[in-house]
Amino acid sequence: MNIADSVILITAAGCPLGKAASFHFASLGAKIALVDTDKDRLDANYKACKSRGGHCFAHCLPDHKESTIAHAIESVHQHFGKIDVLINCWLGIDMPMLLTQTSVEEFCQLMTEGTSAFLSFGKQTAGYMREHNQNGVIINLAACRPDKPVPLTSSSRAMLAGFTQSWSKELAQYKIRVGGVFPLIFDEKQDLPPSTLLSLPMQYEIARSAEYIVTNDYFNGRMIEAEVV
Repeated sequence: MNIADSVILITAAGCPLGKAASFHFASLGAKIALVDTDKDRLDANYKACKSRGGHCFAHCLPDHKESTIAHAIESVHQHFGKIDVLINCWLGIDMPMLLTQTSVEEFCQLMTEGTSAFLSFGKQTAGYMREHNQNGVIINLAACRPDKPVPLTSSSRAMLAGFTQSWSKELAQYKIRVGGVFPLIFDEKQDLPPSTLLSLPMQYEIARSAEYIVTNDYFNGRMIEAEVV
């Protein structure tokens, strides 16, 4: 896929990873649709992207209801006429260890809050691409939550890989590819400060890995582990 001719929808666009992805793909000539529930972060990223010469559109979500996300996708379509790529950010909801104090009920609530937007954007964008016969790409990215920069663990990696593989098999018949990127250095065995977790080199390495997936038409159903050397 030619990035310069593409429209790229980025979720959680106000978070550091969303910002890095928007800057990176805008620099390659893509049209960028930014979506987030945090208006202040979204507006700041939109202005920064525009100041760099990016062709951008911003849509603030009042909530993460599926109907709200469907409306956001329709707004992007009305503005740009198509959506070629979804950059779908998974904001670090982890499975608790078996011997922690977290109850099953608390975990279920966290999972519902953390995955609803991620799943809804995947579902609604895939439906849009199928309806419009769009040979699109969905890229699942792992990111720290801006309000809680804690290391992502192997459980997040496993969940992201599972979604990526199952979606790729389901959507292959519609010529929609699915790939994923996970930051290699984020591991429960490492005690990393927030400044490292949100570092620019890591964010841009993830964005470059996403670029590779978009441009490589044979990449499907797999994960890339991004690493800063």
